[in-house]
This record gives sequence, structure tokens and C-alpha cells, in this order.
Amino acid sequence: MNDNDILLEVKDLHKNFQGHEVLKGIDMTIKKGEVIAIIGPSGCGKSTFLRSLNLLETPTSGCITFEGNDITDPSVNIDEMRQRIGMVFQQFNLFPNMTIKKNIMLAPVQLKKMSEEEAEQRANELLERIGLSDKADSYPSQLSGGQKQRVAIARSLAMNPDVMLFDEPTSALDPEMVGEVLNLMKELAKDGMTMVVVTHEMGFAREVANRVLFINEGVIAEDDTPDVIFSNPKTQRLTDFLNKVL
Repeated sequence: MNDNDILLEVKDLHKNFQGHEVLKGIDMTIKKGEVIAIIGPSGCGKSTFLRSLNLLETPTSGCITFEGNDITDPSVNIDEMRQRIGMVFQQFNLFPNMTIKKNIMLAPVQLKKMSEEEAEQRANELLERIGLSDKADSYPSQLSGGQKQRVAIARSLAMNPDVMLFDEPTSALDPEMVGEVLNLMKELAKDGMTMVVVTHEMGFAREVANRVLFINEGVIAEDDTPDVIFSNPKTQRLTDFLNKVL
């Protein structure tokens, strides 16, 4: 593996909550352009691990290097780093008092990444890309859950991030709205966006990911291609998990 291709590197990551060890020493690297799906049972540490990648959860110990910077070092400006690490949550977290276009424009303008005019142009491009140009002047309350999540993804893309983190982005949606969000994520993957996705959508993991991580009891129990993970699991625990969810 060419070191220049490594975007994120995690070494011996641990996280304790009130004496309970949730992450028990995770090591992994993420290369530019990879789409990594993280699967595993509820409570296994998937979301905690994902949220650690931009320090929304502060690791108890271990090291996370993003584009050559150890973001666990207190001297690193984490807000600056987060501008290059997009994050999409289960809940959409849109500002209800702002139009859809203003929601997308807000961060680039506030962080002085773009002028108002540039941000508006970028927002218009993104709205067209996600198929919601006609909703530019609508408010979040006027949108369906699937539309809100697409806007939340566009809002992250407005900052031109180098990697996108998705924390179960379809779990709060009605089943018929899941497809429209997954289709947008498939397009991003096709365009070469580096993505790390905690998901219950096994079809998405199988079809779109280059790698699938199976996290169990705070460790990466298996890390392989979708073919191997789904067709030839190496551990009984993964076999049992897949039998329940497929």
C-alpha cells in the first residue's frame, strides 16, 4: 500500500465509558477512494468508532492520523480538521428556520470558505445533483425524511470534504425512503468519494463497499471484501450475525 494513499490511520484505539470498555484496541487504515461499510450487532461499538474518527467521541487512548496529522494531539485544531471530514447522522440536524438552500450555504460562508455568491452557486449545483432544485426555498418541515437526509448529505458535500462519515444514515427513514438516500450514496461512491458507513443495509454493504468491517464486542472481528464477508465468513460470530440479518 502506497503511504500517499492512506487518508486515515487508526492505531490501538480504546474508548471507555464509566469503566465500560466499548472499543478494545482497533487498528485500521482507510485509503483514498475506499468505501468501507461497518456492520455488527447493536451495542458492539460501531457508532462509537465512527464518531471517534472526527473526535466527536474522544478516545481513551490510541492514535488517529488524518492526512498526516495526529488529531488526538491536543495541539491540533480539530475544528479545522473537521472541515475536511464530512459527517452525516441518523437525524438530519437541519436548521428548521432556514430554507434548504441556506442550510447548505451556512457552513462554507460562516467558516469563510466561500463568498455568499460562491456558496449559493455551490448549493444550487448540489441541489441539482441530489434532485431537489425545486425545494431550494422550502423549509425542512416541508420535506420528507428521505429528502431531508439528501439535503444533509449535500450540506456535508458543500464543504468539499476529503472523507465522508455516515452513521446509520437510513435508520430513521421510512422503508420506502431508504432507496433514494442509498442511491445518492452509490453515486458518491462511483465518483470516488472516500466513505465510511455504519449501516444495517446489507445490500448496500455488499454492492457498494470495497471493504466490510465486522465489529463485535469492541474489536474488528473481520475485515475483508464484501464477497468474503458475506459468502465465506471466517468466524462463527459473523456467521450467526448474517443468519439473523440476511
